[in-house]
Amino acid sequence: MKYMIMTYGGSSDWDALAGAGPDAMSPEQIAAHFAAMQALQEELSATGELVAAFGLSEPDRAQTVDVRTGSPIVSDGPYAETKEFLAGFGIVDVADHERAVALAARFAGVVSSRVELRPVHG
Repeated sequence: MKYMIMTYGGSSDWDALAGAGPDAMSPEQIAAHFAAMQALQEELSATGELVAAFGLSEPDRAQTVDVRTGSPIVSDGPYAETKEFLAGFGIVDVADHERAVALAARFAGVVSSRVELRPVHG
């Protein structure tokens, strides 16, 4: 069974990871954060459960493409007006829902935030 685990963050989270803003992380904290995520991904790759995982660039680099008028209209910024943005995602292939929840909890622990878990069709 495949599941997508999505992580979210706000502008202050991107600032903190860049070492800026009131919640700025130190270079050591930033390195530890990425090392923890890499270690989790390597562990799940070794077990064959990780299909793919990617972090996304800052929301101000997002673009929305709309073709409802017949030709593409490209707008800068994410589609939704929100305080939280999709920060990254992983696809896992696991034996059952309980394992997916367990892995989602591990991702949540690494990012120190909640994550969204969804079954993947196909």
